[in-house]
Amino acid sequence: MKLTKQEEMRMEIRFVTKDDLYRIAEMTRDLTLHMGAFEWTVENHLKHVKRRFSNPRYIHLVAIIDGKIIGFTGAELKSKRTAYMLKGYVEPSYRRKRVMRQMEGKLVEILQEKGVSKIDLKVDTNNKEGKSTWIALGYTTIRETMRKQI
Repeated sequence: MKLTKQEEMRMEIRFVTKDDLYRIAEMTRDLTLHMGAFEWTVENHLKHVKRRFSNPRYIHLVAIIDGKIIGFTGAELKSKRTAYMLKGYVEPSYRRKRVMRQMEGKLVEILQEKGVSKIDLKVDTNNKEGKSTWIALGYTTIRETMRKQI
């Protein structure tokens, strides 16, 4: 499934601005609740989003249609050649419409311009939707992390 031609023409992918941070914090909260990861308030997420936004090692992008943020993603520059993909989120009504593909593609272009040749990411084992998205975008498993609760 794709965006309609009208949606595609109206969609903008751009760097995050300070005015976008609260909405990104809301979406980050929605993502963590969806994953059952932890229950932080939007304000707690906002503190972390602001910290990353102010650090030049981080690159953040949003997808916007008709002035509404419908998704975000980003990366942290870890070395001259390696970046770490941060969270990626697309509003449920826009999922499976290639929004993440377009945001990730723009992010890859930006990272390549900076000399990056590898992007690493972590995805929770139970996040089947996220894992299938990253696989579709060309990511492969190179290492698995295991945990024991004690």
